[in-house]
Amino acid sequence: MKKQKRKAFQPFSIAFLDCICCGFGAIILLFVLTSGKKSEHRVNELSDTEIDLGQLSRSIKAEELALLRLTSSIEEIRKKIEELMEKEEDYSETLVDKTTNLTLLLTQLSELEELQATLIGEKEALPTVPEVVPIQVPNPVRRQYLTDFKLDGQRVLFLIEASGGMMANSAEDTLPLLSIPDEEKRQSEKWTRVVRSVEWLLTALKPPSAYQIFYFNKETVPLIPTRLTEWLPINDRATTAEVISRLRDVTPEGGANLERAFYFIGGLDPRPDNIILFTDGLPTLSDSAPAGSIVDEASRIRMFNAAQRQMPLGIPINIIMFPWNGDPAAASSFWLLATKAKGSFICPSRTWPEI
Repeated sequence: MKKQKRKAFQPFSIAFLDCICCGFGAIILLFVLTSGKKSEHRVNELSDTEIDLGQLSRSIKAEELALLRLTSSIEEIRKKIEELMEKEEDYSETLVDKTTNLTLLLTQLSELEELQATLIGEKEALPTVPEVVPIQVPNPVRRQYLTDFKLDGQRVLFLIEASGGMMANSAEDTLPLLSIPDEEKRQSEKWTRVVRSVEWLLTALKPPSAYQIFYFNKETVPLIPTRLTEWLPINDRATTAEVISRLRDVTPEGGANLERAFYFIGGLDPRPDNIILFTDGLPTLSDSAPAGSIVDEASRIRMFNAAQRQMPLGIPINIIMFPWNGDPAAASSFWLLATKAKGSFICPSRTWPEI
């Protein structure tokens, strides 16, 4: 029997290699696992970095926009500063010009003051001539007597009763005066008072007021017939002097037809905007309500009512009533007329008008 050959000795066996391979595999597995976690961590870090980078980028853009706005504001402020500096230069030039003009004006003012002083001296050296005025100006204290009497208006009409009754205060006192000369009638106490009353009120009118004066008895007559359609300016002294002269030449006589007077006024163009009526009682004549053989109180009241129907509408009528004995219904009738016409009514004291 042949002897079997013994196998040669091998230092590494299969079991040893398996252990080596297992250990090496474990190392590789550990490396793989460790490498994966590092890679995931790096990815997370990269993502966080990208997020931070985006936020930083947005912050940079916001700062850039803010910088642009700030730059624009700075540019606008710079332009405004330049404009203000230009305006300051213009104002400085204007101030210099105005200062120069002021200096010139002060120089001219000084020259004018010297000239004024010279002219005043020359005027004082001239001979004085007393100024003639058409109407004596009333005492300033007494002028306030008619403070509440309505004298306003652009066109003021003075309507004056010039009947025979305007010479005295009663029928008994009037009868003897009817036969005296016209010059003496014009100098009667009551008529003189009426004329002075008109003059008094004329002094109270102020420009731009204009006026007309009519008187009435049986007819209605303008003081200056040639200027019937005109309204006379109060500051025209020549015209005022002529009016006063003509008024002083009026002779009171006959009856009083107030109806015809109101009818006459209603036809004026332009119409007055204020009427001042001077009277002493109810009318004694009428076109539409004539009396019989005796003119009693009832007849005169009918005449007054007829006159009211001819009264121009929309014009204030202010009444100055002088005394007349024996006409008890006159005061109340004329007071109601003034109230209806939105005017005023007074019975002045016997001392008025005192100049």
